[in-house]
Amino acid sequence: MMQLPYSEYLNVERLGRLLDKMSVSYKIFWFQAIVNKVVSGKETLTYQELINEMIADSWYKVSEYKLNLGPSDTLETLVHHIYEICGMKTSEKKAYILRYLEQCKDKKVSDMKETLTYHVPYRLQAPFVEKFVGSEWNISKQNLASRLNQEKRLIYYFSDICGMNTSIFIRSEWSGYIRKNQEILKWWIQYNLIMYLQRRNPNVPGISCKLKPPQNRKLNRVFKYWKTIMEIAPVNDIYGNEVLTGETLSIDHFIP
Repeated sequence: MMQLPYSEYLNVERLGRLLDKMSVSYKIFWFQAIVNKVVSGKETLTYQELINEMIADSWYKVSEYKLNLGPSDTLETLVHHIYEICGMKTSEKKAYILRYLEQCKDKKVSDMKETLTYHVPYRLQAPFVEKFVGSEWNISKQNLASRLNQEKRLIYYFSDICGMNTSIFIRSEWSGYIRKNQEILKWWIQYNLIMYLQRRNPNVPGISCKLKPPQNRKLNRVFKYWKTIMEIAPVNDIYGNEVLTGETLSIDHFIP
């Protein structure tokens, strides 16, 4: 099990329990979105921008690699719907996906985004909350946010409770910890995400290679290398025993 860096002032042991017993994907994508935004320098974040970040981070896993995020998973359903209506590629750049989501007015998209905010913004921090049990979590979002705001030592607190414009603000101690240990935290999130996806996709090989968009292989330098070789001496195709030229040369795999 991966150990998170110790802090003299923060309860890192409880942080390490955030992603325990995940039954849906929302929790890990929500926390990953928070880490991404804090690393970029932000400490006050709206539900809207965090949900957009979640969609963009899950885009390739769902649309390109066809991974299952869970039974009746709203995030997975949302990505499929956006893909159907937006015309974006399965390997679209994250910045373009985020730009599209900021401008998207589709009602179904808005409704499903709202659904993703019902529980995870509040229940993610359950390891830090000792007083809540069972049904105490099942109250209105407004009341739940107010009760959580009375807790001490949470990672973040709530303000401006207003649908998708609701904001959370990260405690400065935690934002500093996240920035200082960002690489370890990102690997920890990836490790937990791989474990989660492997449970949901037991017959899919190479889950760890499917967390990021497919990379275009840049073979221009290799192509130029072989063209230079051909100018020095003939190069034969080992299968057809034909002399290769720049016009017939095609690079697929290159072993140095």
